Amino acid sequence: MRLLEGGRIENVLELCGGTGFASRMLAERHSKVHATSIDLSPELTAVGRRKLASRGVDNVTLVEGDVAALPYPDDSFDTVMSAFGLHEVPTAGRLSAIRESVRVLKPGGRFVIVDLDRRTKYGWTMDLFMKVMEPKFAPEVFGTGLVDRLKENGFTIDHHESAGPNGWTQSIVATLEA
Repeated sequence: MRLLEGGRIENVLELCGGTGFASRMLAERHSKVHATSIDLSPELTAVGRRKLASRGVDNVTLVEGDVAALPYPDDSFDTVMSAFGLHEVPTAGRLSAIRESVRVLKPGGRFVIVDLDRRTKYGWTMDLFMKVMEPKFAPEVFGTGLVDRLKENGFTIDHHESAGPNGWTQSIVATLEA
């Protein structure tokens, strides 16, 4: 969770949260944080609720919902985060999710993303994985795909680390212009 250091993280929204794993990890380490994790899957959110209950975590809320139409008022969250979820969202939904994140983020809020990326060395291995395991639109997040969409929606990119020659992931921290 180093990507979240240095800013306000009192009220966090996790997009495509599944079982709420990232929210739970954050909330267990920072007791003053309240994290809300939203995902379309009732099965995954049910699993997440059981895990939260078994661990006694009460500062995470799991919500079944669509990241392209967030059910929250404007300026609700300090931070929006997504861990390996945005590549799963179809193009139009992903663009709507970014616009919705702008709406629900407080001015100066941050969007923190970790997602797949195409490595520069032996990239064919990621191409094969994507062809077999992921939806056809998933590679749109590679390279500057997400970075460019964030910039188009008023974010300043504070950090972008690509997969490089040996990795499989990228990390992005973007701040919403105040």
